[in-house]
Amino acid sequence: MKKYIGIMVGTVVFNGIKKGKTYYENLSFYEEAGEQYDLIPCYFRFKDIEPGVDTIMAYVLSEEGTYILTPIPKPPIIHNRTFTGKVSAKKKMRKLKEEGIVFFNEKNRYKKIRINNILRMNKKLVPHIPETVKASKENLQTMMDKYDELIIKPNSGSLGLGIAKLSKLADQEWEFSYRRQKEMVKERFSTTWPFSLLKLIANPRTIIQKRIPLAKSKGGVFDLRVSVQKNDLGEWQMTGVVGKVAKKDWYLTNVARGGSCYSLPELLQDLPHLNLDQVYEDIKRLSLNVAWQLEKELPRMADLGLDIGLTNEGVPMFIECNGRDLRVTFRNANMQEEWKQTHATPIGYAAFLYEKQHSS
Repeated sequence: MKKYIGIMVGTVVFNGIKKGKTYYENLSFYEEAGEQYDLIPCYFRFKDIEPGVDTIMAYVLSEEGTYILTPIPKPPIIHNRTFTGKVSAKKKMRKLKEEGIVFFNEKNRYKKIRINNILRMNKKLVPHIPETVKASKENLQTMMDKYDELIIKPNSGSLGLGIAKLSKLADQEWEFSYRRQKEMVKERFSTTWPFSLLKLIANPRTIIQKRIPLAKSKGGVFDLRVSVQKNDLGEWQMTGVVGKVAKKDWYLTNVARGGSCYSLPELLQDLPHLNLDQVYEDIKRLSLNVAWQLEKELPRMADLGLDIGLTNEGVPMFIECNGRDLRVTFRNANMQEEWKQTHATPIGYAAFLYEKQHSS
């Protein structure tokens, strides 16, 4: 009997399958892992699956090596790789789960301030979590009184969009930096806040965060994307670590905003006072503790991309959590094996869930 593992993707990826252009998803990695675990990956959109209907139309790899859109039994295990946050989607998801279908990474977009608050429940994590508050004039003034550098950013999503920096230059002088089109704009002020800053913090979907003093390498500040996933034993593992370096004199490390990708050993070449093994273990410890803590409050998480900052002293600091890691940072850093494993590990977790379903 064929065992299907559902990979639920967005419309852009789905439409690209026939053309062989699947953007951030590498289907060959899913297929290879499927062979290893005796599972057949099938690719479909959320709109293709309906409660009360036993089959779905999904792309499946044929024996000839091409993807064919074909009717198959509704897969009992589904890895969610798209956003399903609308009220109607939640209702539909609930009905599908009542039929016995298991989704992992069922919800994969969370407010950053909520994630921050969950992590702060764990006293061990508090030293690694920068203070984060909702944007308002009062909160900004309080944070400016406490810290010399702040990041102001959207509470959800972003890909580097809408992220601004506030830096103290002298006793009363500050610099407000933000991206406008492809340029970095810097405005200096003392007592009167710039209109652009007032406009940004007036947005209720904006947060203010203490800026982590990031280490520098390869000509710019960098942070790390850490893939933390559940494996074929049903346990969290750190699948890979890759660095994102900002353009010179920029504070945005996002690849979508011109950041460059490097492996951790490459980055630490410019930081000879740090021990690679120690830094790696510290990142791993923090990342796994973050996953364990989040899982207590947010069920069915299994595939996370954590943004972790590293100070010049080698201390890892949590920045934010991505519930749908695009994984392309590993490809861009020529970390082929890690890139492959970020696709393979969720298939192994699906095999674990299959086994669990049939043994209970």
